Amino acid sequence: MSSTGGLTGPIERLVQTHASRMAAVVIAVVIAFLWVPIGVLVFMSFADGGVLSFPPDELTLRWYRVFLSNDAAMDAIVTTLTISVPATAISVLLSTMIAYAVNRYVFPGRNWLQLLATLPIVVPLVVTGVAMVLFFNGTLGLSGYVSVVIAHVVRTIPFATLVILPTLLTFDRGLEEASKDLGADELQTFRQVTLPNIFPGIVAGGLLAFTLSFNEFVYTYFVKGSGDPTLPVYIWNQIRYNVTPEVNVISVVFLLLAVSLVLLAVSLTRVELLARR
Repeated sequence: MSSTGGLTGPIERLVQTHASRMAAVVIAVVIAFLWVPIGVLVFMSFADGGVLSFPPDELTLRWYRVFLSNDAAMDAIVTTLTISVPATAISVLLSTMIAYAVNRYVFPGRNWLQLLATLPIVVPLVVTGVAMVLFFNGTLGLSGYVSVVIAHVVRTIPFATLVILPTLLTFDRGLEEASKDLGADELQTFRQVTLPNIFPGIVAGGLLAFTLSFNEFVYTYFVKGSGDPTLPVYIWNQIRYNVTPEVNVISVVFLLLAVSLVLLAVSLTRVELLARR
């Protein structure tokens, strides 16, 4: 018994050591799988030649200058913003209303409302895209700008709702009760007490919604039809018909924007949670 007990400690340490090494290997493989292609993309954006080849012969900012002077790319950015900004505003408004209703009121269909608000996350994008084409073009006879904005709202509402709802769940409702005891009505309490406290969560949801809308390709490609392309559609067209290192530059710009906005959204959420502790 004593010899077996004496071996238990070394065996456990050996197992833990091997488990730690395996975990480190798995983490390294995952990081390499996710970030090595992105690193190559960033590196290739500084290539001098007009052909995509790795490694590049010389590093230069040539294709960044080409991108900044490309009127078609700039027009695509403007088109993307004219869709993403209103889509984000509508999405944040509806998501806040949904989150507030689900959190504060008990009514028939409450669980169904929450389910329907988050359902687009699990439905394949292609399926929803085809459904929107049939509905907008076939049933309503609607296409172009309005249909794309609606599609982006549908795309972003689930994510904005899932960000805003926890801020309401962790909000101290005693502050609202104190406000009402002091004579404030429901609207005044929401405007002066509830909204300022959940505002960081709303901003975080808006940043995430804007990031998703700005980068959305599938819904836009299916629904938009003719007209100026958004930046994701412009990139797709460049890859299909005219591949140059400028595509890498545009992708890097996309990456920096998306990462920056997501990090800002996460930071706002953490600051809000820390402030409530």
